[in-house]
Amino acid sequence: MSGVLVCGDLGSERCGVGASEAAALAVVEPRPTTVDPRRVGAAVRALRRARRERQPVVVAWPTRSTVSSPAATLTLALTAVLARGRVRWHLHEYAIFGARRVLVDLLLAVGGGRVVVSTASEADALRRSRGGRVARRVEVRVVPPANGTAVRAEPTAPAAPPVVGLFGTARADKGLDVALAALRALPPGAARVETVGEGWDRTSWPAGTEVTHRGRVPTDDLAPLMRRWALAIAPFADGATDGRMSLRTPLTCGVPTLTTVRRPADLTLRPPHLLLDPATAADEALATGREDRARGAAAVAAFEAETVRQLKDALW
Repeated sequence: MSGVLVCGDLGSERCGVGASEAAALAVVEPRPTTVDPRRVGAAVRALRRARRERQPVVVAWPTRSTVSSPAATLTLALTAVLARGRVRWHLHEYAIFGARRVLVDLLLAVGGGRVVVSTASEADALRRSRGGRVARRVEVRVVPPANGTAVRAEPTAPAAPPVVGLFGTARADKGLDVALAALRALPPGAARVETVGEGWDRTSWPAGTEVTHRGRVPTDDLAPLMRRWALAIAPFADGATDGRMSLRTPLTCGVPTLTTVRRPADLTLRPPHLLLDPATAADEALATGREDRARGAAAVAAFEAETVRQLKDALW
């Protein structure tokens, strides 16, 4: 046994954190013991065994079903005590959690160990919150891929007429104005819009826009669907970061993808088919041939492989 991973929703397609941890875990040998933090008894037994054998403990937080679970919170507190000094905290998100950050700060102070985050902004938020005391333990890393599209994607020529795709969940932090600006730049009647994920069917689209809502699509079906897109749009009101799977997934498939950047340090993934200007995105995407899409996909695959390697080194 190489340690213990405390992570709910491990491998779940409905939880980006759980899917990401499963992708990283696939390259760890020997495989650690994994425990769901909602199962307090099982977690405590695994933590005590890890303490006896002086092995590392990794906590992945937050996950879909555990972020508001009292049992999970108790397990995190026990982990901070039982794995003190040997715990690695993999915080997929921190800055957006408001009052919950007080709890996380307390856990980090009690548990010590290493802190791994996704972006420079997340690291800065931690440093500000803890008055610099956590700064020495923060390592900025990118979360690993949330699905296996990188291996299966074989870029092809896009569909005709062009399809513009949006992937992910339509939340308040998605900048719909970016998507609409890109759509307006397309020749009239030349494009159809296709959405994958939840909430897009409740979005107000301009009159006359032809939109198909696919809803949730199984991971195995994502690459064949996205390869047909001429352009993907990954809009974020607060700017794109390396941790945004709704950006990385279409890029993985070789699809030219338009996004917005507020803080360049938060987005180190810069393949040739990443587009940043809504006014020219449509023309650039339509001019991107199959070989260009394949080169872009290869660049993202190399990036993804490196993130998994870095994350393995940081956590295990």
